[in-house]
Amino acid sequence: MPDLERTTLSTSRLLDFCSEKELIAQTGHAIDDWPLVVVKELVDNGLDACEEANVAPEISVRADGTGITVIDNGPGIPGDTINGVLDFSVRVSSREAYVAPDRGAQGNALKTIVAMPYVLDGHRGRVDISAGGVRHNIDFTVDPIRQEPKVEIGQYQSDVKTGSAITVEWPDLACSILADAKGRFLQIADDYAWINPHLTLTLDWFGERRRTEATDTAWPSWRPSDPTSAHWYTEQHLERLIAGYVAHDQDRGETRTVRAFVSEFRGLSGSAKQKVVLDATGLARANLTDLCNSAGVDGDIVSRLLKAMQANSKPVKPKQLGVIGKDHFRCRFEAVGCEMESFNYRKVEDTTDGVPWIVETAFGWCPELKTRRLVTGVNWSPGIVNPFRQLGRFGESLDSVLAEKRASQNEPIILVLHMSCPRVEYTDRGKSSVVVRS
Repeated sequence: MPDLERTTLSTSRLLDFCSEKELIAQTGHAIDDWPLVVVKELVDNGLDACEEANVAPEISVRADGTGITVIDNGPGIPGDTINGVLDFSVRVSSREAYVAPDRGAQGNALKTIVAMPYVLDGHRGRVDISAGGVRHNIDFTVDPIRQEPKVEIGQYQSDVKTGSAITVEWPDLACSILADAKGRFLQIADDYAWINPHLTLTLDWFGERRRTEATDTAWPSWRPSDPTSAHWYTEQHLERLIAGYVAHDQDRGETRTVRAFVSEFRGLSGSAKQKVVLDATGLARANLTDLCNSAGVDGDIVSRLLKAMQANSKPVKPKQLGVIGKDHFRCRFEAVGCEMESFNYRKVEDTTDGVPWIVETAFGWCPELKTRRLVTGVNWSPGIVNPFRQLGRFGESLDSVLAEKRASQNEPIILVLHMSCPRVEYTDRGKSSVVVRS
């Protein structure tokens, strides 16, 4: 019998994105937490969109028989952004390579959410995105032969003219996951109102509705569209950003000068400052591509450029990031029935290696609670789980610190711990654990 001549077959790796295992890896959370992932990512995006448009955010979060819907009053998701979300071969993000106090910067949030209903159902998933008078119905299946995602999108007229409305249809097969997540789902959504003074939030859980008004619609904080500071970057961070720009420009047949790149940083928008930086580095007539060689971005050139940019711009003061403030927390604690004699607020701020940071805490005894409530967050986005599991040089967790203070799970207290910082060190991809150095 002749030897079998095997045929080398190729299988798309894109399907890896559409499995429970891969989505757990991408989001950093188990399947029982996926309702929380959906609300967190969509509210993060809605807040960012409103802030970029200088609009006081009004966000509605609803769970019903259809699924999970988040509506915001921002400028609306552009059509090209939706198309980018549906390309599972790349990541699309306006934050991923920047160093800034952003809520999210993974570049995969909407991709994971589009794939979730399919993974939960096993056969089909749907996500509806309405913006600018158009409803995009995204049906997600898998080509059984090619073993790759198959996405069909239908476009219809929508009543949503302002902002965006995103509905993640929740499969009947996974209804118990959503039902079991009720308590934590409502808390994480409500947590946004605790750490975002400018947010007006409406929650609707199968007809149970409540609304929380903003305490300061003009609250000043660092916006996603604000220029980043050269002082927040290490050489490695700046190399990553330059590489991202070069790849972006090459894909579009464009060329970006070093001067244009420098002008985007805080304190370097003026031509005089740019000239000083470029003269100091010998890059007055250089393009960003000149900073690259066959091995990638030239680290020596980047080092000189970064030092010159830092020398000719002022560091950002911590308070410029945005302080949530005692008055806001007092309003929130009063609204939930805390004994205000027990209310306490503290703020610590500093700058480490040019990077500013602020930590705010608030405490109150609330006799109406049955258990302890923690509100924790980083850069105005609450954690799905408590992110402060390594505090100080000895790596103590917030839970262990509370235990030492005899603030057990059964104590009717509310504790808020929030940190804002442009450069945050996470220990996992899901950004569920942050390291706070003493």
